Amino acid sequence: MVAQARVRCIGQGQEGAEVALAEDPDQGADIVGPVAGSTGNGSLKAMLAAGKWGIGVDTDQARSLPEYSAAILTSAQKVIDVAVLETIKKNAGGDMGGENFVGTLANGGVALAPYHDLDAQVSPDLRAEVIQLQTDIASGAIKVSDYLK
Repeated sequence: MVAQARVRCIGQGQEGAEVALAEDPDQGADIVGPVAGSTGNGSLKAMLAAGKWGIGVDTDQARSLPEYSAAILTSAQKVIDVAVLETIKKNAGGDMGGENFVGTLANGGVALAPYHDLDAQVSPDLRAEVIQLQTDIASGAIKVSDYLK
């Protein structure tokens, strides 16, 4: 089950915590995927306090927020160095830009972070399923939405 909640203002850690904990416990949400800067950080803090998990965003949040790492299953990372290197290669080849770089699993521009503190709780079967999903998404066998188009 996927539930969605919105915050009023980005950058409000307390509001993120309140939104994360306000979800109906009967819905069974044990993992949240918070975004919105420090608002999302507040959600991760709340999940830690509640003994639940979150999935970080943008960077490996188990490393950038080590105080919450026991609640961070993994993180959906933007692999910025790939975007920078690809831009440098294009510029060196005479293409001076003007277009966006879209990070994907296929071009290495996005990735999942390691499981860190929760590594032992991720079964081999689940790991294999995640790897297969990544492979299928990267190859195009599974289509994902592209909200930029």
